[in-house]
Amino acid sequence: MGASRELWPDEYTVFNILYDKFLFWSIVVGLFTFAWLLIAVLRYREGIEPAGKEELKVGTFPKERHHFDLELAWFVGPTILVIWVTILAFGSMNIVWGEVEKLQNDEDSFTVEVNGLQWYWDFYYQDELTWEDMDTGNDVTWDIISGLSINASENAATASVTWGTNTETLDLSNQTSMDVLFNEMIFQSVEILDADGTVIHRWQHIPIEHKMSGDLIIPCDTNVLFNIHSMNPEREANFDATNTYQGVQHAFWLQEWGMKEDAVPGLEGGTWMYVQPNEAGTFPIRCAEYCGKEHSLMYGQVEVVAKEGMTCDADFGIYFDHKEDLE
Repeated sequence: MGASRELWPDEYTVFNILYDKFLFWSIVVGLFTFAWLLIAVLRYREGIEPAGKEELKVGTFPKERHHFDLELAWFVGPTILVIWVTILAFGSMNIVWGEVEKLQNDEDSFTVEVNGLQWYWDFYYQDELTWEDMDTGNDVTWDIISGLSINASENAATASVTWGTNTETLDLSNQTSMDVLFNEMIFQSVEILDADGTVIHRWQHIPIEHKMSGDLIIPCDTNVLFNIHSMNPEREANFDATNTYQGVQHAFWLQEWGMKEDAVPGLEGGTWMYVQPNEAGTFPIRCAEYCGKEHSLMYGQVEVVAKEGMTCDADFGIYFDHKEDLE
């Protein structure tokens, strides 16, 4: 489902530029170092006498080989390189984490609360999301005036409609609408299936405070903020503040965006990070901090979708805003 990707997400993060620059200078330094090593091995191998130089003696520095300018360059050059790549690294980190406070006050940002437990993730939506698959030949309209209407393609056979705790299956050859009105306060979903029972189109409305476990859905072309907790007491009905166990350290890791942030037990307000997805697709969620015997099972997936009536724009995000500055 969704649009094909021209770029993987990690290719349009600021860390990708940082990686390219670090890789370039690592290759330059590596080539120089190994070239010099090869020259030294060949030039001073056993049986080769230095031409025109006094005999080398162990423990005695050959003064005629002293070259102040070369020694100074050997010190100054690497020092400048290390300082430069350090500044570059700090610049990338400031761009990423320095934006969080500003985005927290941005009403257009999309916020999800993440709660790390042993050994799974819970997600609580702090903003509503209505989304629909793109380019499938099907279209779903669900509003507060006329209810549900489905414009189905030729290969669509049935539709599974969910609103709140109710589910109904429609035979699209006879029925393409329902009188149930849209309600922004409850979860609503439409899945259109073909004759073989394969889902060919999806539409969903995810309300505020809706909970998902393991898997997550977020919109593209949006600043998506994550407020990350470990065993958030406000979300755990059986939480006992007098108990010495109040959760363990986790690390919420979205590797395709090169982003990771700790979930710290007992940290009031949690930690924050954000991503700027601009291509539809499904990507892994991992825990990058050892959190117990089933740490390896603490994974999920995040699906990037287009908001209803929109598509995904490949030029959205901080990478494109700062690309010229970083390059």
